[in-house]
Amino acid sequence: VRNAFGNYRDILREVSYSSLMAQMLSYYRSQSSAYVYDDTGKFKYADENYAREIMQLFSIGLQRLRWDGTLRLDKNGNDVKTYTNDDIMSYARAWTGFDQRDVR
Repeated sequence: VRNAFGNYRDILREVSYSSLMAQMLSYYRSQSSAYVYDDTGKFKYADENYAREIMQLFSIGLQRLRWDGTLRLDKNGNDVKTYTNDDIMSYARAWTGFDQRDVR
């Protein structure tokens, strides 16, 4: 894999622009809500799978941690989540419009 030991930006670029990953993570030809509504008159959310994968696997994870790696807990003793579904829905809008390029 190219840039496997590179920086975060390089790895994210390689994964994001891979047509195989786009199909597997289902952001290939994902369309924004506004585009679908204008085109069909129906409301549909953008695909959230890749946005969720980036948040969980490539960046901040599911739970907030302290500097020593232990879970950060709220006043009731529950783990603190790093993001909400609204965050995912918003981030998913950035991952629309990906299509396969023609072979050069």
